[in-house]
Amino acid sequence: MRIVAHAALIAAAFCLGYAAEAQTAMPDLSGRDPHWIEDEDSACWAANPDPEPGESIMWTGPCENGLISGQGILNWYLNGRLVGRDEGNFKAGELFGHGRISSLGASYEGEFPGRGVLTLPDGSQIEAMSVKEAAGWSIAQAPPSDAR
Repeated sequence: MRIVAHAALIAAAFCLGYAAEAQTAMPDLSGRDPHWIEDEDSACWAANPDPEPGESIMWTGPCENGLISGQGILNWYLNGRLVGRDEGNFKAGELFGHGRISSLGASYEGEFPGRGVLTLPDGSQIEAMSVKEAAGWSIAQAPPSDAR
């Protein structure tokens, strides 16, 4: 259900590191690939690299070629309970450009792909970066900036 970034927000708090960039998979919108999830109300699909039983989504925004697209809000539910939210610009079913994801008291705001800030549940902030996965994003600690 949660875009990889949702689970990665918490994982990043404990195990920050670099993630390898993955190839983008062609979406299988038949329902057989668990890495794509459909909002049944809008019939729009979103990337779901961390599928879980009992998850669902609600998309508020445009749909293009069956995929969430454009400015919008993607809410993630687990057994009917809101567990995450993605806000920003979407392209081909995934965040693209500036956006914000939040889950379990943590959030990442920044560029997809690119740099941003990971805010942990205790309020501390870490420079981070979004890393493209086969479907969706993960969040990793950003490499140190070059000191000049």
